[in-house]
Amino acid sequence: MLHRELLTKATAYVEALFRAKKPEWVKFHTFGHARAVAKACQEIGAACHLTEEDLEAVTLAAWFHDTGYLESIDGHEEKSIQIAADFLRDNGYPEEKIVQIAGCIRATKLPQSPKNLMEQVLCDADIAHLASKQFFEVTELIRSEIEHRMRVKFSEAEWLTTNTDFVAGHQYHTECARSKYAEQQAANLEALKKRLDKERRKQPS
Repeated sequence: MLHRELLTKATAYVEALFRAKKPEWVKFHTFGHARAVAKACQEIGAACHLTEEDLEAVTLAAWFHDTGYLESIDGHEEKSIQIAADFLRDNGYPEEKIVQIAGCIRATKLPQSPKNLMEQVLCDADIAHLASKQFFEVTELIRSEIEHRMRVKFSEAEWLTTNTDFVAGHQYHTECARSKYAEQQAANLEALKKRLDKERRKQPS
């Protein structure tokens, strides 16, 4: 049984949560990120031939997957699961589907650990920005968050090295995402390497 109106209600609920609770310094883990992940989930999930019911559940997981970030960064996945479960139970969502959604959210914790196709779809959607044409703008938002949270300041070379290693080392879990994102991910990696090489050449020998 599908609960299409629940997706609309969940979207509004998550948007209100972010509006009420998001700290000013949070630049990446925003409602906009949740919206992008939900959209990518639907695209990847449809391409991977998820059932309508599973596609609905993984999209709900996408909307809620970072809500725990508003309460605490450490262990935010478990807090996100609790927020999602409370909302879904209040709205009569089946318990077995809530368990699936919890598994999807838990799988996004880095390093990602998906155990089934639904979890793989959410994990791939959550890291879809590695293959975005706006990759560099997005990573600057992530950098701003990490620097604030960890009270550190990365040099340009350090940040480019970290990103180059991460993009080079990341492989999408689903064949659908690999084929969809391969070209832009490779282009972003090449651009990172060029920027890093340029930055290193500035350093005194």
